[in-house]
Amino acid sequence: MIKLPISKTCVITPVYPDEYFIERGVFVENLVRLWKKEEINVDVIAPRSIPNIIRGGFRKKRNQKHIAGDRIIQPYFFTLSNKNLGCLDLELLSRRLFVNAVLKGLKKVATPNFYYGKFLMRGGIAALEAKKITGRPVFVDIGEYSLLQAMSRNEIETAKKLIPQIDGITCVSEKLSSDLSCLGADPKKIFVHPNTVDLKRFRPMDKNICRKKLNLPADDFLIIFVGHFIERKGPLRILNALKDPKMKHVKAIFIGRGPQKLKGNNVQHAGPVLNSDLPVWLNAADAFVLPTLNEGNCNAIHEAMACGLPVISSNIPEIQSQVPDDTGILVNPNNINELTEAIFTLESNQTLRKNMGNKAVEIQGKRSSTARATAVLKWIKNTLS
Repeated sequence: MIKLPISKTCVITPVYPDEYFIERGVFVENLVRLWKKEEINVDVIAPRSIPNIIRGGFRKKRNQKHIAGDRIIQPYFFTLSNKNLGCLDLELLSRRLFVNAVLKGLKKVATPNFYYGKFLMRGGIAALEAKKITGRPVFVDIGEYSLLQAMSRNEIETAKKLIPQIDGITCVSEKLSSDLSCLGADPKKIFVHPNTVDLKRFRPMDKNICRKKLNLPADDFLIIFVGHFIERKGPLRILNALKDPKMKHVKAIFIGRGPQKLKGNNVQHAGPVLNSDLPVWLNAADAFVLPTLNEGNCNAIHEAMACGLPVISSNIPEIQSQVPDDTGILVNPNNINELTEAIFTLESNQTLRKNMGNKAVEIQGKRSSTARATAVLKWIKNTLS
C-alpha cells in the first residue's frame, strides 16, 4: 500500500460529459470537480461508444472547456448487444473492447496513486486490469441501484471473482452494501455514504424569475422529471397520469434523454439541459415526480429536495428512506390512478406543497453537510495510510 500524501488519481468511467453529450455522467464529473478542490490531480479515462454516438444523431458541439479533469481521455470503442449470438457472449465482448480502450488511454497519463472505477462491470474491471500493470490500488464505486437484481448469472459469477481483488468499494446505500456482502466482499472494505448535492448550486430560487428566464407559463402547475427516458424511470407513466381530465392545468417538464418519446400538449420540455442550468429548471417547477421501479440513492431526488420541491415517487424501500412522509407522497409506480391522485393532491393544496418543500430543504441541508466526494476521498486516504 502507498502512503500519504495522495496527490494523483485516475478515474475510469463509461460515462462522462463530452462536446456532444454535455449532460452525460455529470455525477462523476461532480466528484472529479470536488476532488480537484481538495488539490488532487485527477485524470479521467472515459471511452465513448461509437454505436451510442450514432444513435444519438448529429448534434451541435458544446463548449467543453469547463468540464472537470486535468487530462480527459475519451477513446472510441464499439459496443454490441447485451444478448448472446449463438455461443458468443456479446456483452462480454463489449466489456473487453471497453477495457482495451481504457488500457490504450492509460498510456497517455502518468501512473496515479490509485485508480477509481465507476461501475463494477465497466470501470471496476478496467481498473483491475490497470492494477495488474502498475500495482496501484483500486477503489470501485458500484453504482446506483441493486447489484443482484441488475446483474445476470454470468455477471454475478464474474463479480465474485473480481471483488476480492478490489482494495475498497463505495456505495450509496445499506442495500447495496448487503448485496456486496452476498457477493463475497469484506465488510471492512465497504464504505457507505448516500449521495449529496452542492447546496450552493441547488437551493431555493424565485419561481417566477426562473419561469420567465425559461419562457415557461406563469400560472400552470408544473411538475418536473429528471432521469433517463426509460421504462424503469417511468416518464411515460407520468404522461398517462396527466391524461385524466382533472389534470388539464398540469404541465410536465422532462429533463434527460432516452428511447421513450415524450410528446403532447402538456409537455413543456423534453430533453437534456446543462447541469449548471438544472437548478433553474427545478426551481421553475411546483413538484418533482419520479415513478421509478427501483433505485439506489437517487441523486435527482436529493437535488429536487434541496431546491425546495415536494416529491412524488415510488413506495419502495430505497425511496422510503430518502423521502420522509412530510416531504412528499409515495405511490405504487405501476398504479396510474395513485400517481394522478398524488399530483392532484399537491396541485390543489398550496399549503401542503409549501410545508413539504420547506421540510425537504431542511432535511437535505443536513444530509449534504459533508459532500459524498469529500467523504469518499477521506476514506480512501485513511485506507491507504
